[in-house]
Amino acid sequence: MGVVLRSLGAKEAAPVSQQEAKSVTDGFIWRAAEVTYPDWDGTAQLDERMTGAQLNELVGLDSDEWMIIGLDIGGGEHRHELRVVAVHSSLVSDGGDVLPGIAGSNRGEIPATEFLIHDVDPYEVLQAISHMFEFRLRLRGARDLPIRIMSTADVPEQEA
Repeated sequence: MGVVLRSLGAKEAAPVSQQEAKSVTDGFIWRAAEVTYPDWDGTAQLDERMTGAQLNELVGLDSDEWMIIGLDIGGGEHRHELRVVAVHSSLVSDGGDVLPGIAGSNRGEIPATEFLIHDVDPYEVLQAISHMFEFRLRLRGARDLPIRIMSTADVPEQEA
């Protein structure tokens, strides 16, 4: 898969094939999820599968060239897109917890590339890499209040 990069700053993360240099800004800090009117707010956690296709393979990025460090599923009413955030292998040292080292060498930040992944269903990719996955949202008014579950039920009701 040929990778085409658009630079978001003067400092290139790494040389890649078919590179398109288009300096726009000094990049941007990848942030927590945010929408204009956050009616619901929450968290997600994923325990990645150790068997089956790996994330790099599913999205078409060479794992020898790119280390994926972030997932982003977002969009609007009609379509959701999958983006991955990855660090080029030229920045990754051997052994240990490499991400703090990369940040330490780059003013406390991890220089990365954000890839928009085309021709995939983001939820199929999410399911394929999930051993365990939890996604929890709560209504804005309940954001900072404890919620105690006092009963459970099925819809539609299930036979025992």
